[in-house]
Amino acid sequence: MALLMESSMINSFSNTNNEIVKNYFNTNKSSFKVILEINYGPYWGVRLTNGEIEIHISGDIGFEIEIFINNSKYSLWQYDRSVNNAMKTSDDNIHYQLNILNNFLSDSDKKSN
Repeated sequence: MALLMESSMINSFSNTNNEIVKNYFNTNKSSFKVILEINYGPYWGVRLTNGEIEIHISGDIGFEIEIFINNSKYSLWQYDRSVNNAMKTSDDNIHYQLNILNNFLSDSDKKSN
């Protein structure tokens, strides 16, 4: 019984983190669509694309955001090193990094126009 409860709590953790990411994109960057959702034990993740840029957000106790542009991989910390202080998985840290990512995507849009 305890193992079943623990498994349920872990899946809830993964589902909650994935929902935060999906809701953020639905609200702020609706051009991005989910292409993969990962929910395996404590490991969680969402992959999204807008056809030009692919974003991988994944982790367990800690997490990271990777951006793929023209088959080149960039980690979000390369754009803003402050995300290194927000790598532990929590609602606040996920939102913090998503806001930084949103800034990056907005800057990319400005440069391409």
